[in-house]
Amino acid sequence: MTIHLNQGHIAALCLALGLAIWMLAGSLSPEQPFHNTRPLVLDDGLARVQVERMQGSLTRYDVSFSGHTAANRRVELRSEMRGRIIAVHQPKGARVQAGDLLLELDARDWPARVKQAEANLRQRELEARSAKELAQRGLANEAQLAQAETQRANAEAELTNARIQLAATKVRAPFAGIVDQRHVEAGDFIQEYAPLMVLLDFDPWLIKGQVSERDAPRVRIGDPAWAELADGKRVEGRIRFVSSEADPATRMLTVEMEADRGSLAQDSAISSGLTARIHVPQQETWAYYISPALLMLNDNGQLGLKGIDEQNRVIFRPVDLLKADNRGIWVHGLGAEAQIITVGQGYVDYGQTVTPVYKTADPQTATDAASANTPVLSAE
Repeated sequence: MTIHLNQGHIAALCLALGLAIWMLAGSLSPEQPFHNTRPLVLDDGLARVQVERMQGSLTRYDVSFSGHTAANRRVELRSEMRGRIIAVHQPKGARVQAGDLLLELDARDWPARVKQAEANLRQRELEARSAKELAQRGLANEAQLAQAETQRANAEAELTNARIQLAATKVRAPFAGIVDQRHVEAGDFIQEYAPLMVLLDFDPWLIKGQVSERDAPRVRIGDPAWAELADGKRVEGRIRFVSSEADPATRMLTVEMEADRGSLAQDSAISSGLTARIHVPQQETWAYYISPALLMLNDNGQLGLKGIDEQNRVIFRPVDLLKADNRGIWVHGLGAEAQIITVGQGYVDYGQTVTPVYKTADPQTATDAASANTPVLSAE
């Protein structure tokens, strides 16, 4: 049987034959290029991996996170009794001292009740003393003495209650601060527990924020810190609180920075709830600028890199993240210098002896690392 091939069939056959010859020639070539694939195994049985001798850059960085200004205390004052407001003595925004009169309710008959309770108490005290003297002479029994003491105690309680109710008609500031909100006006009739005013205490000022669980161990109570406000103002202070329980929704911990006295305490232009960013300076550390592709997790879930020791054995080098940009990441925890596997690390195991092929750092990477001494890194 005769097979007839047209020119298209002949061209396709020649192209396939040429491609096969080219691939075969490449596989037989003595020159083996070094790619980021399975490492070449030499005659001695050792895998060949690319290793880079890296030099750390001594860098000072900040743990930074978003926050907002806040008052040291915020109290919503509520009425202890029902009644009519007869006077409001402090407007919104007023600065008050502890004990200052804020507003008054109609006292109604409470002054008279206090006088009545005082007179009743004096009478019961006389009766109790008389009962005690009679009991000492055998003219009164223990039951009569106990009854007289009970009536005296009841009269004392009635007087205490009347005085409390009378005092509740005058609402006073529990601490020095600013009247931030006022919910009532003179003439309003209010019920018991009705909201009256909101009082803020700005001594000291606070900057509150939430730090990630990764950075939380680097933020400790008493650490010096500073905050940058939205208008660029810098506020110095110290960390005064780090929560012991993370937010179940965000897994972040609440942090409070206390502003130094004089930094903001007397600045009326600063309000609660303004945007800020908290910075907690850290000690100088050796930082490395690397590709995120080099990162891996060990069996314990710890982040790190694969490197080699002096005997060319593969080891795990744990690291912590400092900062990331669109070209790479900054890590620390490697010391002043390190030998890191940059090609073939995915095909060698910890403890395995390898043959390193050394590669110097890229000029751009070295430049980036050297420039780290000037800017301050922020752990995001």
